[in-house]
Amino acid sequence: MERIGKTVIIFSLLGVCILYSISLFLTPQFVPLDEVALHEGTVIRTSGVITEFSVTEYGNVLMKIEGNRTELLLFVESTNDRTELLNLSYGDEIEVEGRVQVYRGDYELVVSGNAIKEVTQQKSDISFVAQIAAQPEEYRGKKIRVAGYVEDVYTRVFYLRDETGNHRMRVKLRIINTNSISELHEGDKIIVEGVLSYNAGDMRYELNLIGFEAL
Repeated sequence: MERIGKTVIIFSLLGVCILYSISLFLTPQFVPLDEVALHEGTVIRTSGVITEFSVTEYGNVLMKIEGNRTELLLFVESTNDRTELLNLSYGDEIEVEGRVQVYRGDYELVVSGNAIKEVTQQKSDISFVAQIAAQPEEYRGKKIRVAGYVEDVYTRVFYLRDETGNHRMRVKLRIINTNSISELHEGDKIIVEGVLSYNAGDMRYELNLIGFEAL
């Protein structure tokens, strides 16, 4: 019986070693962002900090990550549950797994929603316009910070859009002279802070501006 017990333990340990070896073989290679272009057509892992987030008309998510002075576009294939994606923030660091391909002359990584892992130690509180547009009721009445691009600047109102222009948010200056928006220009990338409210008269959400800063 003792010999049988030792044999079982040996085979168990052997099995664990084999499974570990297989997992190493199947796990895609980790590639720094500045070397992704060398792996076209290959499934890899990489990591970076989120700088852009938008949603296409087909429900796919586009993100950009930066690292090692390199920027990479992520094409996240449509998924039924985008909750985790919508909880990501500007400045969050993520690790992703996907296939490297060239689209319109630029390298991108095609990934699925469950192949994104957040590795941020301290989570950012900055959202993206597309995230607010996807679930505005979650942010109503709350003070939020949103990253985006300036568009259509008026005396007391301007719009904040995502990089693709598919979504935009109306930003309203409530108290005159609180913040001067005259210094803003079309295309400026900024972070705005304000309280999201619903304007029943115009039947739309808008952000009551508290302040903004350039990116």
